[in-house]
Amino acid sequence: MPVTISCPQVLDATTRAALVDSVRTTIKRWRPSFELWKLSVFRSQSGKGWDLAISGPRFRKVFTLYGPLEDLPGLVSAHVDAILAQRRLT
Repeated sequence: MPVTISCPQVLDATTRAALVDSVRTTIKRWRPSFELWKLSVFRSQSGKGWDLAISGPRFRKVFTLYGPLEDLPGLVSAHVDAILAQRRLT
């Protein structure tokens, strides 16, 4: 399952690794097939949050997440989990 995760503004290697692991685990749980997913995480232009851009099969959205850097892996995986759970129902 190809998943591309880009987070150039997350400079902490531990947080970046946790982010990548949590997102890959979440996507694999909902979509174990050969779908291409791309995620980008970058600082919001307002400077008060993080923007999450998600692109997948027939899906493309940008969300703004609010929280400290340490919570970013959980926030991103929770959003991805909710999106994929909702798409499974449709």
